[in-house]
Amino acid sequence: MSLERKRQLHKHLLERLIAERDSLLAAQKEIVAGVTHEDNRAEGDKDMRSTEASYLARGQAMRVQALDEDVTRLAALSLRAFSSEDPVALSALVTLDSGKGKTTVFVAPAGGGMRVTEGTLSIQVVTPASPVGRALLGSRLDDEVEVDRAGQVQLMTVLAIE
Repeated sequence: MSLERKRQLHKHLLERLIAERDSLLAAQKEIVAGVTHEDNRAEGDKDMRSTEASYLARGQAMRVQALDEDVTRLAALSLRAFSSEDPVALSALVTLDSGKGKTTVFVAPAGGGMRVTEGTLSIQVVTPASPVGRALLGSRLDDEVEVDRAGQVQLMTVLAIE
């Protein structure tokens, strides 16, 4: 993948994170409005509607803040081209063989779990905090990495680093 295509992938991921954040922010604003709405006023000492709505509003606010931080980290990511001699690091596009098929992952500081389709290629985003990301960081071409998934170890071979 050329550096320009990697830039497009990065841009697409950033747009998706921003859209997710904006959607959650709109929902959070509606929840906040509902907290003070007269329908949520307590009708007795056991009525917890207002309290439950405020808990929900706080949870949404925390998620929006986390997405803001993810957007900032992803926006700050410096993309680079990798040679066959370079170890896997942030912004690497890595092709792996698990014995059950090939997988392509993009190592990013945020957006883990997202999938992006680039032509016929499906790309999974992994972060350094994920099991796959942890196993890949520092690995090199043709290395075999062990990925611990819920107590089961899966071996993967690094086929390409871009």
